[in-house]
Amino acid sequence: MSRMLLHVCCGPCASACVPALKATGKDVTLLFANSNIDTREEFETRLRSAERLAAADGVSIVALPYDHEEWLREVAVGYEHEPEKGARCARCFRYNLTKAAAYAKAHGFDSFTTSLTVSPHKPTPVVFAAAADATETVTGVRWEPWNFKAHGGFVRSVERAKALGLYRQNYCGCEFSKSRWTFHHKRETESTNLDARAGNPGDVFTADYQTAGRGRLNHKWHSPPGANLLMSAVLSVGGLSPEAVSTLPLVVGLAVSRGLSPFLSGTVPISFGDCPHRPTGTVPMIKWPNDVLIEGRKVAGILCERNGDKVIAGMGVNVKPQIFPEDLQEKAISLGSLPNFKGTVPKVRNAILGELGKWHGIWSEKGFGAVWPQIAALDFLKGRTISVGQTDDDAVPVAGVCGGIQPDGSLDVGGVKVYAGEAHVLCSGL
Repeated sequence: MSRMLLHVCCGPCASACVPALKATGKDVTLLFANSNIDTREEFETRLRSAERLAAADGVSIVALPYDHEEWLREVAVGYEHEPEKGARCARCFRYNLTKAAAYAKAHGFDSFTTSLTVSPHKPTPVVFAAAADATETVTGVRWEPWNFKAHGGFVRSVERAKALGLYRQNYCGCEFSKSRWTFHHKRETESTNLDARAGNPGDVFTADYQTAGRGRLNHKWHSPPGANLLMSAVLSVGGLSPEAVSTLPLVVGLAVSRGLSPFLSGTVPISFGDCPHRPTGTVPMIKWPNDVLIEGRKVAGILCERNGDKVIAGMGVNVKPQIFPEDLQEKAISLGSLPNFKGTVPKVRNAILGELGKWHGIWSEKGFGAVWPQIAALDFLKGRTISVGQTDDDAVPVAGVCGGIQPDGSLDVGGVKVYAGEAHVLCSGL
């Protein structure tokens, strides 16, 4: 009897495949290899569904470890805003099928195939091409090109999934399959935040140059033409309280930090000598309430403005190498100045929007508490002695050792909760 490894994208799709393969006399084993799924919770839910199918059909199932961070690095970076059925999906098919080919070869299977071809949302020729690439990478294993959607396969999968009570997901799997953005670009504009006032949720406004870019507290945002990402995304906040909305800048900061991280893996840290206020490493950190830092210097600023049931999330990210004004040289940094950074403005834009769609969705549905642990893990100020002023001319700023960003979005400064202001590091405690 021929041993067949079936890569399983989900239980419902595989429910049409297993009977078809067994009818030809094959000894079928299911392989659940889907690190493209956006959360471990969703991964486990889909795995349980596949295991239920395996038990019902009397076949074995194996699950490869979940590693979404690897999938982001290997597949998604630079392709986050590709439409469904586009280049990102083709890369994802190739990634998962290469994993399947390697497992089939290592464990002596005669051949492998995939349940991906059941879905009408997955172009069969693209899946077959990805499998061909996989067998070029992993030689010595045979691919069988089964088109399971033929002859009513998808309809049968729906019927069997209902009969077996299998979980049916409502999106492909990755966070980017949930996001839909509409772009509006200008070469020059006064401010992308001003442009975005006419937008609707899902609209993104970008420009090569701003004549009146702004940060918080009316600070000016300087950017050479074409050098940086100047972007404003319109986000829905309908039905949310003002207290909830006030935490959104931190959520946007998380999206920026997570979006930049894959570009920096393997980057050699820059040395800054004995400066006590600047940590080594290239992990993008969140500085409460609205900045993202690398090496202790600002790489991105965020300005969120309420506009009815919408929030305009303005983001400025220093991308290309540049010479900053003398007063900013010790305070600012660009991605392009980091060794091994090979991103572009469009790729950085897409990566951030992919993360923004994901984290804004979680925040909207589950509240700030569901996002706070990820933000707290990237808290730049925690443990440092800082002062926080509500405005530039506060007579008596709040000062003390920072206890970190709190679950309500406030900042603990020496035991005092601060809800708004601008923080300045007085001494590093790290």
